[in-house]
Amino acid sequence: MKGSPRKSRRDDIRIAGDFSHRVTSVFSGQESRRDGIEPPDKPSLWDSIPSSPHSRPVPNTTPVVKTTPVVKTTGYSYAVPSGLILLILLATNVFAQSTATKLNVLNRIAAIPTRNDFAIIAAKIRIGVDTADAYRHLDTMLSRAYGDMFWMYGCAGLFYATQDVLRPDYKTKIRHACNHNTPYRGDTENHFLMYYGSLLLMSQAWPDLVDTEWFMGKSSREIYAESKEYLDHWIDETARFGTTEWSSPRYGYYYITCLAIMAEYTQDARLKHRFEMMLEYMLADYAADYLNGSYCGAHSRVGDDAVLDPRKAEINSYGQYFFEDSVTHLLPDLSFAAMTSFTCPKIIRQIATDRSQPYEQFSLKRGRQMIRYMDKWSASQNNLLSPSGERLGEGLDSTFHAPVYKYEYMTKDYCLGSMQGGIVQPIQQQSWSLVFNSDRSHNIITGLHPYVSAEELGMFFPEYPSFMLERIEQVKKGYTSEDKWYGGSPYERIYQDKNVLVALYDLPDSVKYHHVDVFIPWSAHPLDSTRSLDSNMQYEPDWRIFRFDSVRIGVYPLSSFRTMKEQYGLRIRMTNAHSGYIMYCESIGKSDTKSFITKLVHCNPIVDSSRVYSKSDNGATLNVSLRQKPKASWLFHSPFLESKKGSGVLTMRYKGEKRVLDFNR
Repeated sequence: MKGSPRKSRRDDIRIAGDFSHRVTSVFSGQESRRDGIEPPDKPSLWDSIPSSPHSRPVPNTTPVVKTTPVVKTTGYSYAVPSGLILLILLATNVFAQSTATKLNVLNRIAAIPTRNDFAIIAAKIRIGVDTADAYRHLDTMLSRAYGDMFWMYGCAGLFYATQDVLRPDYKTKIRHACNHNTPYRGDTENHFLMYYGSLLLMSQAWPDLVDTEWFMGKSSREIYAESKEYLDHWIDETARFGTTEWSSPRYGYYYITCLAIMAEYTQDARLKHRFEMMLEYMLADYAADYLNGSYCGAHSRVGDDAVLDPRKAEINSYGQYFFEDSVTHLLPDLSFAAMTSFTCPKIIRQIATDRSQPYEQFSLKRGRQMIRYMDKWSASQNNLLSPSGERLGEGLDSTFHAPVYKYEYMTKDYCLGSMQGGIVQPIQQQSWSLVFNSDRSHNIITGLHPYVSAEELGMFFPEYPSFMLERIEQVKKGYTSEDKWYGGSPYERIYQDKNVLVALYDLPDSVKYHHVDVFIPWSAHPLDSTRSLDSNMQYEPDWRIFRFDSVRIGVYPLSSFRTMKEQYGLRIRMTNAHSGYIMYCESIGKSDTKSFITKLVHCNPIVDSSRVYSKSDNGATLNVSLRQKPKASWLFHSPFLESKKGSGVLTMRYKGEKRVLDFNR
């Protein structure tokens, strides 16, 4: 890590230079912008770690021109009157991470038994624990003749995080492995970020190597230029038009790790600054959907465990680290973040943890790029056409990405969130969820049509579709199961208005599975407990009512259904070709149990061509439009986050304070 010798947190706040694009901020309702290039003068963590005198980074010698008074806190400059500096020194904590948390995380990861994991090995070498064993495992990892992008970012992270204490012979081994082994680049957005980010850092480490010294036959300068070009393109495209692997509980973990590594060790000041902003962008996006350790709403790619138990998601490690400043879900890559000087701005932490007032958030993402069957991602254009044929939104963009219209209704007790349906990501999509603010496991309700098709695979992957379908279980176990709990369907349409969600399904005869499922966790206590759970009995449409901690839930299947007991909860299965369900949720403080049950069982839900409504009270309980027009011109629109599509500017707000990420400067 590069920077000046470690100072106290109070010493981190000091007068900084007046640069051509100063980053300015004013407290109590005024603005902070990330649109300038600042000197890389972040403090080092290593004075807090006992080690030899040789294990400290070389101090940064960038001169500081003391002109206009600016308060600087770990990479941000705040223009304030000089008389306020002392007050700010005493009262302001702009960032969320503590040194104690970083050291705690690093020591705990270093204490993990050594295995072939760059992050664990780096932690051990960094603080001098079990180094002999760590170097033995590093030998194993560097001896491979073939790797992939996951190998690359871990190797690059280890090299830079330990470069001042790493034995010289291992620097040579890393150089040889990186220069001569041919890694797999991958085919997804997170793969490309790992691949080109690693190449950028490693070509930066050895800038004068000629083309014969690299596995792809290009010189260091050519590799660096190509990597920089891709990464700049990815940042610009994401900041203007949205992510493609959006809101991923699994792969968001890798985005954050890679961005933290690149933001710390990239030497080019402009690019370093952009990586820092992009890391904040990803954390802000995550924070707005965060509820006490759970990632809420719809997801592009969710893992096997997290789909029914949100706290098991890989990204939750970073949620706890950046937002809670206390980590129980410890995963090894956190060591890379803990070995950087990056700290999460306090405003992002506040966005993640303040649920005192309910709010709605609209956001626009992009589906994965399609390469075949562009007309098959949604049988109804995913709410882009209403049932009566009215056009409601945009279709595929010029590069064949489907629009993803996300919506969340967040409260202190729960978050109900969804996207419009259809297939925008293969295999691992989760189209909606109701997540509870609870310390219990399996604090989620979700549902789907288990769609399985060679066309889905062929839509996104280049291999021959039927060949992929035959072999998919070898790489994505469970995809072909009729009982799976994640995956999109072209026959699914989802509508939501705050605490009410409607999902409609029209299944053709040609589809493999002709049922729709809803998951109810065992922790959801049935309030209509006199009703049986006989898996052999077919029930007619009626409300099933539950309570999960401080939330009451009503589930109304729109066709006949049966219930099935499973390991983690109850499966409600509807088998009609034209089916669906209504999800209604409410905090217990809104009414008593009797009133809640009475309201639902007497509301008489009706589905017509334009809306789903409660007939008995003329829409007072249920009134969800089937002609909802998405906020297609906004990447983010909520009380906390705002970004107009195409602007490249994200504005964060919290109680009068504002922080702006401007990717145009």
